[in-house]
Amino acid sequence: MMFLRRLASVVIYPRTTMRAILEEPRDRMVVLLALLAITSGLVSNGNENVSDKLANASPAIWLVVVCVLLAVAAVMLGLFYFFAWIAFLAGRFLEGTGDLRRVRSALAWGCAPLIWALIYRIPAAILTPSKGLAQVGVGNNFRIQPGQMSGGCVAALVIGLLELATFVAYLVVSSRTLAEAHRYSAWRGFGTLVIVGITPVVIIIAGVLAIH
Repeated sequence: MMFLRRLASVVIYPRTTMRAILEEPRDRMVVLLALLAITSGLVSNGNENVSDKLANASPAIWLVVVCVLLAVAAVMLGLFYFFAWIAFLAGRFLEGTGDLRRVRSALAWGCAPLIWALIYRIPAAILTPSKGLAQVGVGNNFRIQPGQMSGGCVAALVIGLLELATFVAYLVVSSRTLAEAHRYSAWRGFGTLVIVGITPVVIIIAGVLAIH
């Protein structure tokens, strides 16, 4: 219950909650938070066609899928630690004072909006709105039912707005938790987050230029 209270509190009072967490000698929730955020991202990227195929899949296919998901989660967890290191260096460049442990904890708790998004992402993945958008046949049997399409579009619009709100909340909360870890302004925290976000793009561009 303490974990859930803090997960809710950090969304409403990011800096105050983060300060209380950082005052503790050790944050044992970093890995759990990262894995929950990764799970939320995987659920968000779920595809209706994939879910339909898995519904009729054999146990062997399910075993392969589970192994792939575990491998993806392990890679993403490694990337989380890499991005925490980037956030630590970027914060120091912006005259922050946070150490790597504090920055890693701030980056993990900043993912709280993504974790709360599971509340609507899981039902949305199960009850995919696109099922009611249209009925498409083969050849000349193409038809769209307007009533179904309007209902599907409304559902898709609601999910889209929720995703936008989640993204904005993530930017706000993460900026403030990172700012608290580095003991500087929220704008510098946002700048740190931007640097973390563009780092993969810079690495890819540098790799392509090096190859050519």
